[in-house]
Order: sequence, then C-alpha cells, then structure tokens
Amino acid sequence: MKRHAAIFLLLCLTLFLCGCGSAFEKEYVSVTDYLPPPEAERESAERYTVHNMTELKKALIGMVYEGATDGSIAFDAGYAGDAAADMENACWQVRTQDSLCAYCVRNISFEMEKIVNYFESAVKIDYTSYAAELSSIIQLPYAVGLEDILTAAMEENRTRVTILISASSYSVDSMKALALDIYRNNPTLCVREPQLTVFMYSGSGRQRLYEINFHYGLAEDELIRCKSQMKNLDVASNLGADDLDDVHCALAACRYLTENCAYSETYDGSCYDALIQRKSNSEGLALAFVEMCHQMGIECRIVFGQMGGQDHCWNIVKLDGSNYHVDVSRCYDDHFAEGFLLDDERMWNDYRWNISTYPSCTGELNYASIAAEDELNAPDILSETGEQDESSGT
Repeated sequence: MKRHAAIFLLLCLTLFLCGCGSAFEKEYVSVTDYLPPPEAERESAERYTVHNMTELKKALIGMVYEGATDGSIAFDAGYAGDAAADMENACWQVRTQDSLCAYCVRNISFEMEKIVNYFESAVKIDYTSYAAELSSIIQLPYAVGLEDILTAAMEENRTRVTILISASSYSVDSMKALALDIYRNNPTLCVREPQLTVFMYSGSGRQRLYEINFHYGLAEDELIRCKSQMKNLDVASNLGADDLDDVHCALAACRYLTENCAYSETYDGSCYDALIQRKSNSEGLALAFVEMCHQMGIECRIVFGQMGGQDHCWNIVKLDGSNYHVDVSRCYDDHFAEGFLLDDERMWNDYRWNISTYPSCTGELNYASIAAEDELNAPDILSETGEQDESSGT
C-alpha cells in the first residue's frame, strides 16, 4: 500500500514539473532600484520626462522656444504632485509668466492618459499669426549690445526687430526714446525720423520681450536711393577743414548751412532735407549740423526745446572740453553772434529746454572773441601795400 502511494506521489510530481510549471512563469518579476532621470529629461525630439511642477514648466517653455507645435510629457511614476492639475496650471503660468510665450503662444492644449503607474500628456501649441519667426528673435541676457542691434536694424531698413532680454529695465517709452536717440545721433541712418511702435511682453522677474516696428515713410527702393545720396555726400571735405581747429570747423559747418540751405519752420526737418533738398526747418538744420560735426570728429548733439514759446531745435557742441549752444537758424544773414557759441545764461533769455537732460554749457568762448582773434591773425594787406608804395615813392 505504501508502495502504491509513493508511486502515485512520484507521478504527480513528474506531471507538475513537466506540464504545469508554465503556470507560474508570469509571476516572476525582475525588481531593480529606481534611479530618477536628469531634471526635465529630454528623451526624444518630442518627449520630456518630468518629476515636479518646476520641471513641467521648463518642459513646456522648452517646446515653445524650439517652435514645437506638439510634443509629449511623461510624468515620472514618483511625480511630486497632481499631474492633471499641475498640467493645467503649468499651461496657464507658461503663457502668462514667460515673455516669449506671452508674445507668440495663443493656446496650449493637452490630453492626459494613464499608462500603468504613470501619466503621459500629449501637448499641442497654437501660435499667434502675427508673431515673428522664433529663429529671427534676438536673445540677450542683458541690454548690453542693444544700441548696436537697433542701429543695424535702421541701417538695413528693417521694419521690425524682436528682442528677448532676460534682464531688462526698459519700458515701452524708454525703448522708443533709445531708438530715436540713436537716429538723432546718426541722422543719415534714415531719410527722415522713423515712426516707431513698440510692444512689450513681460515675463517673471525682469524678463522682457520687445517688438519694435519702424515706419520710414518711403517705399523701400526710394529709401535706398535717398540714403545712398546722403552716404555719398562728404560735406566736410568741401569745408577745407583739414587745417582748421575744432572751433573753426564748427563755424565752417554753420556757415555752410546758412549759405546752402533755405530755412523756414514750414519745411520738413531731416538731415536729408537740409543737405540734399537744401531747405529745412530748425530740426533739419540741427541734424545736419550733428552729421557735419561728427564727420569732423567733433562731439555734437541735437536739442529739442522751445524758442519764444514755440517748438524749436538747436545743438550743443563740445569744443576744447567745454559745451556750447549753437542755433544755426539764428545765424542766417550773418547773425552768428546771436546763434554761435552761447552759454546757458545767454540762451535762457529766449530759449527753454530740459536742463536735466542736456549738459550744462558754461564755456568762455563766443563768436565775438573768435572773430576778433581771426582779425588779429589775418595778414595786413593794406599795411604791406602802403609800405611798398612809400618805398617806391622814395
């Protein structure tokens, strides 16, 4: 009996090992320690893995900065937070707290799917139609180099430049003022003063994106032709300034304008109007004087103020370390004593300007002293002729 029982048990064991072992194969599980991937790990061109809300926002911003229209975000199995709620909040925060996203993203939509023990989100990004191509947006860490960018834009007749600055204090008004100052210090950049529209998009901290639009008032071919005329006009060489000091160079430029440009406040006012069209208002005269002084290496700037209660422009020029007012429009009909090399005290009788914006003019020179010096150093032709006549009479 015992023998039969032993045989029966042996048969059962054989069947169990040979035929039924496969029933347990699906229960074998390989377990390894979990190693989290790097922060906001990029797994492919369209997929990110995130572990928390911070990485989630970084992943969405990364998609926008690359111009992606769709992508995928995998929430790690150990994700810290509510994946669905965080996804909704992250989309809103990215669109409102990053300046580039605020500028170019119309909407971010997503669909959540649970895969075993983690969530995955399919993301779609809809961009605004008016935004510039992302590849054309200039990115700067700070505002350093901003003047060079705006100068190049006007030199190249660009109608739009979009600049993303990580840390900027420029407002819409101060950005517009910077662009206009660049033109006014380099009046051959444009045929006439450009009309500017500036849009600013703010991000977290001091991040700012600026869309700056330039309106030049001329068709592109006409703009190129007129600018070429100005670039090829070397007025300084016509003044015979090579042998003159800075004071007399400035005086020669002032004389040139009074002799070669008609003046009226009813005329248009640009460097082109004064030097090419040869008729201008006070603004055009002042801009032309800036250009001529710069060609001769003299520091000069335009002043926007009032004369007799009316809007008026003139210049401040730096000569021998001191600043002086020069109003070319007052020098017509040989009235240089009224417009050339004036200090603040004398100017204040008829003029008004923002004294906090412009340097003080306290130099000791004036037109009378320059004219007296010129007379003193001029050859005494009459005296020499008289001596010759006297000697010939003996």
